[in-house]
Amino acid sequence: MTIQRISSGSTEGYQVRVGPRHATQTKFFAVRKYGGVRKALAQAKAAEAAMQLHALPTASRSGPRTQCPSNNTSGVVGIRPRYAVFADHPYLYFVASWREGGQACSTAFSAHKHGLLAALKMAMDRREKATGVPCDLTPRQAWQRMKHLLAEHVG
Repeated sequence: MTIQRISSGSTEGYQVRVGPRHATQTKFFAVRKYGGVRKALAQAKAAEAAMQLHALPTASRSGPRTQCPSNNTSGVVGIRPRYAVFADHPYLYFVASWREGGQACSTAFSAHKHGLLAALKMAMDRREKATGVPCDLTPRQAWQRMKHLLAEHVG
């Protein structure tokens, strides 16, 4: 949806966003400035058509992720630590995640059951098996990157 209605306090109008993923072109059409709701919407639709002509095409991503997205805090693509609490005791798991046929898949390995580095290695190996993309880190290097997430829980 490239045109969105904005109504916040005294601001009312239509926001046009065009471009791949994060909108590269935006423009706001205020109801007051353009003489009413219908006229502002008509201007927004006309601007959207013009902006679409100059916008970069959206390229769909193919294959598994190989680089960390900006919101990844673990530092390892597709692997994250997770705590599950059973009987007031936290248990650490390492979760491997990937996509199969558009569906999100994941599995978890217990650090309590397998040991810290062994569980992390199992998660890394499972993701590699599912995606075919090898992890360029050893389990110890991966642990160094994500241990800041667990500092309050690890003794």
